[in-house]
Amino acid sequence: MSEEQMDSNSLTLMKEPGDERMAQIMREVTKDARESTLRTVERVASGIEVATHDARTIVEETPNRLRNGSK
Repeated sequence: MSEEQMDSNSLTLMKEPGDERMAQIMREVTKDARESTLRTVERVASGIEVATHDARTIVEETPNRLRNGSK
């Protein structure tokens, strides 16, 4: 038997996961996706908080800079 035939046979002999295993895989993928999404949301929220703080600081300092003649 040639190597190509052996490779072909090994692929056709592989069994697909059963319903229970597929359900477990889907639960794991869902859990991983949920955790990844939560980490991303937390990073974005943190970035928004920092940007908001920086913007407030600039807004609060602007009247003093304008009174003092600096930009």
